[in-house]
Amino acid sequence: MNSNRVLSNGVEIPCIGMGTWPLNHKNLMEAVLSGIKCGYRAIDGARDYNNERCLGISLQTVYQKTEFKRSDLFITSKIGNGQQIKGIITRQIDETLRNIKTDYLDLWLMHWPYPGYYIETWQQMEKVYLSGKVRAIGVCNFRERHLKTLTEAHVSTLPMINQIEIHPLRTAKEEIAYFTSQSVLVEAYTPLGLMDKRLIESETLKLLSKRYNKTIPQIILRWHIQQGIIPLPKSGSSIRLKENIDIFDFSLTNDEILKIDCLNENHKLYPESKYCPGY
Repeated sequence: MNSNRVLSNGVEIPCIGMGTWPLNHKNLMEAVLSGIKCGYRAIDGARDYNNERCLGISLQTVYQKTEFKRSDLFITSKIGNGQQIKGIITRQIDETLRNIKTDYLDLWLMHWPYPGYYIETWQQMEKVYLSGKVRAIGVCNFRERHLKTLTEAHVSTLPMINQIEIHPLRTAKEEIAYFTSQSVLVEAYTPLGLMDKRLIESETLKLLSKRYNKTIPQIILRWHIQQGIIPLPKSGSSIRLKENIDIFDFSLTNDEILKIDCLNENHKLYPESKYCPGY
């Protein structure tokens, strides 16, 4: 149905993933089971989503009720600012693995480049990577200067993923181009822009929706896919989950992609400073 992307270390990652924030408890369990049944193989979580344990229980339910096993899935979690401050990052991965009830992660990300901590955090994440407890490591919310700082610190491994906010109102072209040039794949959180009114009422998106007989969210997700971006849409609805992954039976033209690009307003829905003071 869909193809995989390849990280700089050769690990394959599905070209679309399922976000889990802020789902929890019954909503998360139902969403994970429904999502995997309708085609998702990548599940994106984080310690700071406060649902790692529930995600672990949800995945156990999947293994019990379906034919899928752990090796069929690509599971991501993240280390938050609080865990960076506590130090001893190598212990944090053990807690995450216990929570998710697995002996390895496919991808472990640094949630934010927390000032004063992120270089040391990355160096400890490298040790975890070499231990085999994670198949790949990466970052979120990094800008060019953060990656350059890591390079100047002479780290042995560069991030394999950078997860940032991308949607038609924030296309982040320069960021994407830079990280791609450094062999860092880009994932998009908030890929649908929370279906902002400006997207819902966009004549461009409405025209494309009618042309391809697809919803506006499907058009946007296809726009991500064709640019090599890995979108991470989230929904607690089984109908919406199925809809969001039903985007592999049509293609946008280059001209149509450029028209969607023109919706860009460099508008961020989640300001960094709120979550990472001094960013």
